[in-house]
Amino acid sequence: MKPMEITLPEGLYNYVQKLVDENNFESIESFVKQATFLLAELHGFGEQTKGKGLNDIIADLIISKIGSSKGEIQKVKTVVKDFKIPNKDLIIESFSSSKFMFEDAIFASCQFAMLKQGNPPVTKEEFARSLKQMEEAGILTQIKQGEKMMWKRNE
Repeated sequence: MKPMEITLPEGLYNYVQKLVDENNFESIESFVKQATFLLAELHGFGEQTKGKGLNDIIADLIISKIGSSKGEIQKVKTVVKDFKIPNKDLIIESFSSSKFMFEDAIFASCQFAMLKQGNPPVTKEEFARSLKQMEEAGILTQIKQGEKMMWKRNE
């Protein structure tokens, strides 16, 4: 490991400290490590992206949908599987071995998984409806943590 020194605006530092105080991170250092790693992944670091940044992945997805040099987009037939709750499997998979996750983290994980599969991303509204249906079905429980929403996977 290489040491690194940074200077943060006071408001940002206070926010990070608040996250640490709420036990979301072990320390400010662990927050900075995770934030740095995630940002590096967005720009192509790591095995998951194979050296390709998220901007390039999205651009490739959009370009693959363009039908001609005029920029017309091909009409794609949507295949809908008969599930009672849309995106249920995707949301459950995003929990992995975790029992609790922040709503923003679940949404980001679902978006990343959809992009990796070459599918269009889920809208925030569709995602919220799926979470609500899963809560009504007893699959998930919503928990308010400060100003953020957290979800518990029920067993």
